[in-house]
Amino acid sequence: LTNAHSSSVVSDENPYQRLAEIQNLVETEYYLETDSQSLTTGAIRGMLGSLNDPYTFYYTPEELAAEEEESSGVFHGVGMIVQRTQEGELLIIRVYPDSPAEAADLRAGDQIIGVNGEAITDTTAKALDTAVDMIRGEDGTPVTITVRRGDETLDLIATRGKVNASYVEYSILDGSIGYVNIAQFTGNDVTGFKEAVDAFRKAYVSGVILDLRNNPGGLLTDVLEIADMVLPEGLVTYVEDRNGNRTEYSCDSEYWNVPMVVLVNDMSASASELFTGAFQDDERGTVVGTKTFGKGIVQTMITFASDGAGMQYTTESYFSPKGRSIHGTGLEPDVAVELDENAVISTVNPNPETDNQLKVAIEELRKLIEARAAE
Repeated sequence: LTNAHSSSVVSDENPYQRLAEIQNLVETEYYLETDSQSLTTGAIRGMLGSLNDPYTFYYTPEELAAEEEESSGVFHGVGMIVQRTQEGELLIIRVYPDSPAEAADLRAGDQIIGVNGEAITDTTAKALDTAVDMIRGEDGTPVTITVRRGDETLDLIATRGKVNASYVEYSILDGSIGYVNIAQFTGNDVTGFKEAVDAFRKAYVSGVILDLRNNPGGLLTDVLEIADMVLPEGLVTYVEDRNGNRTEYSCDSEYWNVPMVVLVNDMSASASELFTGAFQDDERGTVVGTKTFGKGIVQTMITFASDGAGMQYTTESYFSPKGRSIHGTGLEPDVAVELDENAVISTVNPNPETDNQLKVAIEELRKLIEARAAE
């Protein structure tokens, strides 16, 4: 049943008048009580959603506080990283050691299809935010996460709690090969990577494997600091805004010139691709794995001082030193290796016998070490 009536005319010179007019009508005539803040938040999200950019969104003060807490490496939840694939699937790409997620037997590679009995069927970017919001909660409370693992569908119960997340894991393989994994370019990534480099240098390793598989990206400042430790002097990347204004970022002349291999896959995105593109353009070493995700744009985060809310929005495109844009295309590895169906990726206990991509990375690194020794 519809009761039709006319309203005031809105001038084309003031398009926001329509927004105010609709809000006034809803607040005064909608059949249920409304909340002005919720209406405003919904309007903002509708505006940003019309951009069809999954990397541009609005944070309420509570959401921004939770995001900042997680980025610091200390947060409350179940202890895992979830990423949305190009097809819209929600995959667990990392489970932190000694976390509630690990205790619940959640594993990297599991696809989340439900939370607390509610199916996750949306394939848009909003699905990731929705799932994360549903998984978060008060410490000590249970959450049932339904995952698809191969041909199985499993209901796994995790008890939420405080999680201390390290974004860097490293070890020495075969007594002479340094292995370091960066889960995200945030939190303790810079200090953790420096710690790994110091440990490798003290152990006189012959070469290093940098594992960026499943790394969704992070902070531009962080990836530049890490690149400066291991890439030669010169351009690392440049960014351009909508008007073509260009800003360049470079490394200085001091770096650790050890033979290196970088491992990537289809979930290596953004800052991971920025580093890998510079690594390839510099011919610094060999890239092993599969084609990367293809996110070649940069976001800016702002906080509104009035209430602590925030917004992330895309402001620039980035390019490799040779001018390559990877947005929508990704980077091709120098040596392509698909992960075996039964392979197991472990960043805490890396094992080339169960991780065929790592095995090939070690083989390629040994070639670089031998070539360096023959010089």
